[in-house]
Amino acid sequence: MGEVLNIRISRAAILAMAITMTGALIGGSAGTAAAATNATHFATAAAQYQQTSLTPVPSAEAAPSSSPLHVLNGYVTYSQEGYRIDAPASVLANVPQADLDKLNAYIDAVSDDIKSGKLVMSDEGVATTAPSEGPVGITGSVAGVAAHPKYGYIKTHWYGIEVGLDSWLTNKVEGGAWTGSGAATLASLLGGGRTAGIVAAALGIAAGAIQVCQHKDGWTILYWVGTIGPGTFVCNPFG
Repeated sequence: MGEVLNIRISRAAILAMAITMTGALIGGSAGTAAAATNATHFATAAAQYQQTSLTPVPSAEAAPSSSPLHVLNGYVTYSQEGYRIDAPASVLANVPQADLDKLNAYIDAVSDDIKSGKLVMSDEGVATTAPSEGPVGITGSVAGVAAHPKYGYIKTHWYGIEVGLDSWLTNKVEGGAWTGSGAATLASLLGGGRTAGIVAAALGIAAGAIQVCQHKDGWTILYWVGTIGPGTFVCNPFG
């Protein structure tokens, strides 16, 4: 765990969350223990937080409605150090605990990557790959695409990773191209960066399963929160 945790709740919300989770979500002695654990975690995060200039995440950066984290939209701020969640206990109670745990670990990882220089926070509230990280163009040898910098993208939002593929790249992935060792070329076509390799590997395995996520304009948009894998993405099938 990094020196600065990025899910930070007010002291009043910490107490209310402990009470809510004890009585409403879990119940019994097990619920009391779980509530105490969560209260301790968030209290520690709040105590370790170093005050910086915080900016509300713009509405354009809202979590998609298909994500269980969409109820946190409007409660997120960011700084050059990372993201911060300031949601009341009544809102946090609507997010499955497993997803809160994944979000906590993910935001910590983003903060660590910013601290180490792998990511930088943009003015729009998106953590982007630092200029020195990863390829800036295509490094593969796919015929006919060398003149184009990329056919997709990877964005690091507060709620997870967003991956976009245009219609050409979508067709190639669905057709089974760039699996195995070819994943490196797919990573380059996505723009490279810290998560490109694991995203490319997941897409190579998922292949035809991503078809349901293709939008009317031909782009395929996928979202991952927490673990990036072939069966763990969410999307809007009616985009």
